[in-house]
Amino acid sequence: MAQRTRHKLHRQLQLFLSPLNSSRDGLLFLLLRPFFSSFFRGLLGFSFFFVFFWTLFVAGAVEAQETNPVDKQALFELMYSINYENDWLSYYPDPCMGGPQGIVCEPDAVTGVYYVTQLEFGFISPITSIIPCSNNATIPPASIAKFTHLDTVAFYNCFMDTNNTVTIPSEIGQLGPTLRLLSFTGNTGLVGGIPPELGALTGLKRLVLVENGLQESIPQELGNLTSLTQLDVSHNSLTGQIPGSLAGLRNLVNLDMRYNRLDGVFPLAFGSGFPALQRLALSYNQLQGSLPDMFTDLPALSLLDLSFNNFSGTLPPTLGSLSNLQDLFLSANGIGGEIPSSLGALQNLVILDLSWSNYSGTIPSSFKNLQNLRYLGLSNNRLTGTIPASLASLPYIFTLNLEANDLSGPLPFPISFVQKMGQNLVVRGNPGLCYNSQMVNMGVEPCSNNSSLTNASAPSSVSPSASSPQHGRNPSIFLTLAFLISFLYTVLCIL
Repeated sequence: MAQRTRHKLHRQLQLFLSPLNSSRDGLLFLLLRPFFSSFFRGLLGFSFFFVFFWTLFVAGAVEAQETNPVDKQALFELMYSINYENDWLSYYPDPCMGGPQGIVCEPDAVTGVYYVTQLEFGFISPITSIIPCSNNATIPPASIAKFTHLDTVAFYNCFMDTNNTVTIPSEIGQLGPTLRLLSFTGNTGLVGGIPPELGALTGLKRLVLVENGLQESIPQELGNLTSLTQLDVSHNSLTGQIPGSLAGLRNLVNLDMRYNRLDGVFPLAFGSGFPALQRLALSYNQLQGSLPDMFTDLPALSLLDLSFNNFSGTLPPTLGSLSNLQDLFLSANGIGGEIPSSLGALQNLVILDLSWSNYSGTIPSSFKNLQNLRYLGLSNNRLTGTIPASLASLPYIFTLNLEANDLSGPLPFPISFVQKMGQNLVVRGNPGLCYNSQMVNMGVEPCSNNSSLTNASAPSSVSPSASSPQHGRNPSIFLTLAFLISFLYTVLCIL
């Protein structure tokens, strides 16, 4: 039985090999079979060693992902100084490897060692969770100076205790050219001056020192920050004059110094020489003197806010050359004289506020060219003459405030315009103005019957006695007489 089985298998093997034995391809395959066997054995060995050494390489790279020890030590010192209530070392043994939000680290391109590049502390919003600050938070000067790769340093609403104040460490000036953003925002307990050493941060793009308790004058050294695009020191208590050295910051886009106590004159260089400047805001200070007639080289300026200062003199005509200007705030100053007609060339203007000043003369007819204007504030001046009827043709006008001037004549606006404006049309406080009897009372007298705009047959919306106290009889006189007669009669009856 076994022999019969062996013969059967031998016969099947011969049938299988017979095509190979009878063809060239089969013969070639048999001849090359040893070679292919050796090749595939070699390829298998190569693959094994490749995978082995690649695993070692990856393991070494992973092992190299460590934080620079100097940065690591300085980071823990800073974190404990900002908030001592948490055991940061237990929570985050290496903050660069899965640390808290607000701490960002990046590897060195050559060594792979991680360095701290961003530090953000405090409170931004309920949905943004960064390291909070304790009531007695401080900044250790020696620790902050140890970082060498910082790109961003920011403290938001961090130092709030006015009884435990802090200052900006001058050592921040040692952070070098890598720093791009330095921000202290909303820190009421941050006092003292702006360190002159900040002028050494030559790579700084944005310096934001907003809503703090900073005092003293702005250091001249900030003029060395020629890479700055944003300088915002608004909402502090800074004093002194605006440094002339800031005129060298030709890359500035946003310059904001509102809500301080700055004095002196408007820097001459601010009228030109800032080709990229878009926002210039100096309102709510104590600046004085005349505005220079040099607004000639500010091609990108879209906002100019000089309101609530002590400027005097007249408006410079070159303001009309600011072709991209959209918002012009010059209210609450001592500027007088006539409003220059050149302002009518500001065809991109959206807001024009010249209220609470000392302007005289008439409203320029060139204002009809301000086709994008939405707000025109001319209240509380000494403007005279009639109101240009063309103001009603401004397609986007939303608020027109001409209150408290010496304007005269009938309101030249059609009823449809008055109804569209509603309470946003303010003309009261002009004794010489009158309104058409078909209009509602707008705080001025109705025009007389012989006025060309008065429709005598139309009923007045307000009775003359109500709008004009001199017309009709005063009922209080009758009440006084009645009281005297009653008193005398009572006395006579007693006697």
